[in-house]
Amino acid sequence: MTDTSPLHYQSITEQLEALKSGQITAVELVQACLARIDSLNGNLNSVITVNATGALAEAKVVDEARSRGENLPALAGIPVAVKDSIPTAGIRTTDNSRLLEDWVPEHDASAVQALKANGAIIIGKANLNEFGWSRPSEADLSPPPWNPWNPEYMSVGSSSGSGGAASSGMCSAAIGTDGGGSIRLPGGAHGLVGMKPTHGIVSRHGMDHNSHSEISPLTRTVADTALMLDAMATYVPEDDMSWSGHRDNYFENLQADVSGWRVGVPRTFVESAPNEPEVIHAYEQFLKDLESVGCELVDLDLRGMAEARMANFVVLNAETYQRHASSLKERWNMYGPITRIYLLQGAFLSAEDMLNAAAVGRSVRSYLSALFSEVRLKAIAMPTSPFMTAERSRRPGEHARGINACFTAPFNITGNPSVSIPSGISDSTGLPIGMMLTGDQHDDLTLLRLAHRYEATTEWHTMHPKL
Repeated sequence: MTDTSPLHYQSITEQLEALKSGQITAVELVQACLARIDSLNGNLNSVITVNATGALAEAKVVDEARSRGENLPALAGIPVAVKDSIPTAGIRTTDNSRLLEDWVPEHDASAVQALKANGAIIIGKANLNEFGWSRPSEADLSPPPWNPWNPEYMSVGSSSGSGGAASSGMCSAAIGTDGGGSIRLPGGAHGLVGMKPTHGIVSRHGMDHNSHSEISPLTRTVADTALMLDAMATYVPEDDMSWSGHRDNYFENLQADVSGWRVGVPRTFVESAPNEPEVIHAYEQFLKDLESVGCELVDLDLRGMAEARMANFVVLNAETYQRHASSLKERWNMYGPITRIYLLQGAFLSAEDMLNAAAVGRSVRSYLSALFSEVRLKAIAMPTSPFMTAERSRRPGEHARGINACFTAPFNITGNPSVSIPSGISDSTGLPIGMMLTGDQHDDLTLLRLAHRYEATTEWHTMHPKL
């Protein structure tokens, strides 16, 4: 059924149907997104660099190929925004830092290359806090993004601009990175599906070598996420972290009967976080909705999550500092003041700290694998974030300790697939609320199937910012 929403708010699957039937052209779709960028980005700051000329030219090529009756790839004509830390050939990639203000990469990151090979059109580069690390600041190259659902609040997560761009209709979907929740957190706060796949499913080749952060999609529906992952999840031999095993066709196998599927509910762990009341209310409804589609809820005494969160940030701090150590010494003044502080945290970590953190990661990973097997779980259900707003999540004392990522970050160091799904709207702020499902290693398809079944029973994914 065709959505009655404006073209810029329709899902990828609906836009593809309209493109194939001739109701719209790829040029018209790109123009619709460019019009949104032109009218909204001045206030929202979601996009740093707009690829208007290139995107329109690529859309024209798609339309000409379709008019000749050629077989087109799965995402032909779909405009995608790319987080400005992910290299894009011929399109400026700044990482929102003065150090890279004029950098135009010669090569695409492998994930971008895969999207383009599947017909996606890169419409622009999405905003982020400098190098995706620290807190957003007016001192960054580009000012921080604001949430389209209520522009009195900032967008959350280092993939904040990707969330703002996708939710406001500046693109059909966006990609970002998730090293501690930076796809799932903006997914939850922007009414989007944000999925961090199993570690290694999507290669980071051509970007950087990061043991816990995944290049991930932000979309309007679970089906759209499946389409994006089908395109992005490719084996890259040059990447030693790239998964060489079997990859499912996610979109074609999305439908499933979830009756009797066991879903873990770690109430003690969830209640240990400083959750805002609206989050808990949405969580309880989320659990009821899972029961309504036939899932069996299983109480879990989930252990090791706080330790895994802290270990994840030890590794992220160390790896990030290692990448910037020389540059910090040589070009100190070109970094933003908040970024310097966050980067320097890694300078005080020892080899023992890193080894201990890695040991924690291995231990919790093994524990979770045993838990999924022994309890016969299909997923673990919890909120995406304990907080409603970016401002609340970025309180300095808590943000530095990763409290805002208490539910998301543990699954970065373990590598488990994890997805945030639209599950409510806050009465107090008007911002969306996300709930999260986490699955077993390399069982991304089961996670997508469960999320898709849940989504079908709700209307949260059909709601959009009133801009």
